Amino acid sequence: MDILQLKYFIAIVENDLNLSLASKKLHLSQPALSKYILKFEEEENLKLFDRKNGRLSGLTFAGENFYNNAKVVVENHTNMLSELREQSKKITGTVRIGIPPLILTVLFTEIMAQLIINNPTISFVIIEQGAYELKKLLFLGEIDFAVILAPTELSPLLFEETLISRDELTLFMSVNNPLSELEKVTWYDLKKSNLAIFNENFMIHHLLKKKFESLKISPVISLTSGSWDFLLEVTRTSDFITILPSPVHWHFNFDDVIEVPVRDPISWKVLLTNPIKSHYSRLELYTKESIISYFNERKNIVPMEEWKV
Repeated sequence: MDILQLKYFIAIVENDLNLSLASKKLHLSQPALSKYILKFEEEENLKLFDRKNGRLSGLTFAGENFYNNAKVVVENHTNMLSELREQSKKITGTVRIGIPPLILTVLFTEIMAQLIINNPTISFVIIEQGAYELKKLLFLGEIDFAVILAPTELSPLLFEETLISRDELTLFMSVNNPLSELEKVTWYDLKKSNLAIFNENFMIHHLLKKKFESLKISPVISLTSGSWDFLLEVTRTSDFITILPSPVHWHFNFDDVIEVPVRDPISWKVLLTNPIKSHYSRLELYTKESIISYFNERKNIVPMEEWKV
């Protein structure tokens, strides 16, 4: 069983042996997760789980020991990788930050430039994905930080979350759209509208769906995309309405697209998330502190060699 499979095993235990819940959080199919466990039990000729009526009901004695040891191995593996990335004589290293494309453009353009310019020997790797993929990468330890929207549904026992920005979702539409004449739009005004929204890989999609369900309305979702600039562009020559964070209005120059607030808006809360660990590298601490200070205290980024914990 490799490190990845150890993480799968730990996930099953920490989700109360609920394979369905664990598979969703891992973004892995339930049959594939079951197969990993069965294969290991067969190869090692031991039982990790007690079963009742075909379902996992508890850990065997061997399973309990294996779980405790697996946590130690995964923690040591994480620390080993962190130490490998630690600074040597020169400050070097790599930080992997997962950021959805919209948040990257709207919030992180300036701060990423400052981090890179002030730290030329450090590699800041940006992974652009939707929230669901980023949560999977974060859980598997393939990125150091993820910038995602609340609610994250991440376990507070395993991950830290820090609020770094807060705004609200608003409507963007053609100036020729009848709703553009309103000072504020209600959600019920959208019942017969054609919407162009983010696809299912992005948290905004699910926040909107939840809002529509709570109000028992079913707007026509005519188009979904992972590209926020495409969603804006498509409103220019159609009656489509897109729903995006208000700060987007600073990032386009269309005279024929207008922003219209909505009553009882959906909050857009941006969080910096990272795994809870017993050991953090100096580079990880620097990156986290720099991002939080930049957003919450409006402090400019200082080079890591000048930074004090």
